[in-house]
Amino acid sequence: MSNGFLKPKNISATDFKEPIPTPLPDGTYTPVLTKEDLDICSHRMWLADTISYSYATQNAPCATFASFYALRKIYGGNEDAFNKAVLNQLDCVFNATPPVCGLVLGAGLALEDTSHEAGMQAENDLKVGLMGPISGVGDVFCWILPPTILGSIASYMATEGSPIGIFLWIAVWLAFLVWRLQNYNQGYNAGVSVITTMADKISVLTEAASILGLMVVGSLIYSNVVIHTPLVFTYGDISLLIQEGVIDLIFPNLLGIIATAIVYRLIKKGANLSFVILGIIAISCLCAAFGILG
Repeated sequence: MSNGFLKPKNISATDFKEPIPTPLPDGTYTPVLTKEDLDICSHRMWLADTISYSYATQNAPCATFASFYALRKIYGGNEDAFNKAVLNQLDCVFNATPPVCGLVLGAGLALEDTSHEAGMQAENDLKVGLMGPISGVGDVFCWILPPTILGSIASYMATEGSPIGIFLWIAVWLAFLVWRLQNYNQGYNAGVSVITTMADKISVLTEAASILGLMVVGSLIYSNVVIHTPLVFTYGDISLLIQEGVIDLIFPNLLGIIATAIVYRLIKKGANLSFVILGIIAISCLCAAFGILG
């Protein structure tokens, strides 16, 4: 890709060598990172996230790759400080949900941009302390709710002959991508203050979102996983439909809920998802052939 997306425009090997930054009277430094610099960090993190994964420091190599040019600009011609900053990024364990990780990493760069070497430890503490809570929110709003809710809505609309659901699915994921490609800016601009003031509310927000997701998924299971049996119980002159006369009177769509519970249990025990799907197809075909399911 051309300069401007993964690296600063018109950059050369001699760039960022001069001058060496000088501290202000209070010991801090004048921030130098621009929106374009932070956008490049977001682009690089999106490209490399989880590609270079270390079992010792988890996703730290990717975070280092993302922030390389930002660190180069922060430290200018101070090669020793720049090398120390790169090693600090590599040595600090980091692992957060990819779509939201830039919020924490951007806030960390805000600390380093103003404090340089003095802010490295605070940056590490920020990343380690917030990568868990921010992942809790990211997992719910990025990995759990969109696939379960939007995927179910899209599939339901597809069964009704409408293609709108899949376009809704694509639009939401494109919105996530656009947002992700600039969330270093959001984290940087928010700095430490906004994120830390939300720390006591993150657990409540995550729990509320999880409850909402469970309610929605539960209702979708009831309405979309439909299993019907045409079996009839006959005794003398008495005929009783098993589905309408017994099962639906006890618990409507009970068979669908039981099937979902069995599949969930198999997946929790580590069953291969492909085998589970093939098993469902095989059992459905056999039961339909023998008139057990209709």
